[in-house]
Amino acid sequence: MAMISGTIDYSGFADADIAIEAVVENMDIKKKVFAEVSQVLSSKAILASNTSSLSVTEMARVSKDPSRVIGFHFFNPVHRMPLIEIITTEFTSQQTLVSTLEFAKKLGKTPVIVKDAPGFLVNRILLGYINEAGRILDEGGSIKEIDRYATNFGLPMGPFTLSDEVGLDVGVKVLHVLETGLGARFKPVKIFDEVLARKFLGKKSGKGFYIHGKERKVNAEVQALVKAGEVVGEQEAIERMIYVMVNEAAMILQEKVVDSPDSVDIGMIMGTGFPPFRGGLLRYADSIGIDKLVEGMDKFEARYKDGRFKPCAFILKLKDQGNRFYS
Repeated sequence: MAMISGTIDYSGFADADIAIEAVVENMDIKKKVFAEVSQVLSSKAILASNTSSLSVTEMARVSKDPSRVIGFHFFNPVHRMPLIEIITTEFTSQQTLVSTLEFAKKLGKTPVIVKDAPGFLVNRILLGYINEAGRILDEGGSIKEIDRYATNFGLPMGPFTLSDEVGLDVGVKVLHVLETGLGARFKPVKIFDEVLARKFLGKKSGKGFYIHGKERKVNAEVQALVKAGEVVGEQEAIERMIYVMVNEAAMILQEKVVDSPDSVDIGMIMGTGFPPFRGGLLRYADSIGIDKLVEGMDKFEARYKDGRFKPCAFILKLKDQGNRFYS
């Protein structure tokens, strides 16, 4: 800590080996910072972004040397979460990648290499899960019960507790980025917009899906927004939340955003706390069985007819060939 000093200008940046941008998630501001900082850094320095979902490629385009630009995405809480997503662009040099990997290891982090794409790896999968939890709630569910289903499954916290920790404004913003880049399946569910309109942002505002004080309790104002409906049982709720995650992970493999099922599973365990005893998201999918997985997804797709449960080509190919994610 004694070696850290603050500054209000770019003096001293010329001596840095690596600069990590962590300004607000606004592309115009990030591009302005990248354009300025890249003029000051040495020709050998790496310029990294801690963005959680925005295009690193777009930031690289305004930089003096795009080959030295890379994504370096930490996960909250940073002192506890071991994962770093290292995001490469079409411009990123091999030297930049190798140096960034070495730096991540020196920090004691577990790096996963990801190609630049909306939401990268972890947030793309995670936000689909949170959005599905929102749909289950919107249909007449209970905040507390849906969270309990998730923790019973082995997750460290439920989707609404997690949303409160991250901040609903942040989550909804990332959903909109994903919706723009990947389509309507990421459109934030109605109840998220309603909660956000009331400025219930989560822990940082004292109120979100829960009221945060000496004791955490469900925010009755939010639960009152839920229309009366048929409560989804635990088994179906888990299936729906997990199936959308598996389908998204398969699309990520299909698009070669990461190179292997291992990368997905390491990312989900280290970045979200997906229960290690289940082996990871895709190990768990294999334990269900691809045939049974497709059957379950087809059942939900027939009910909702909006495409979010439609098995992607990668999964259907596994089924047709009698394969699994892990051979």
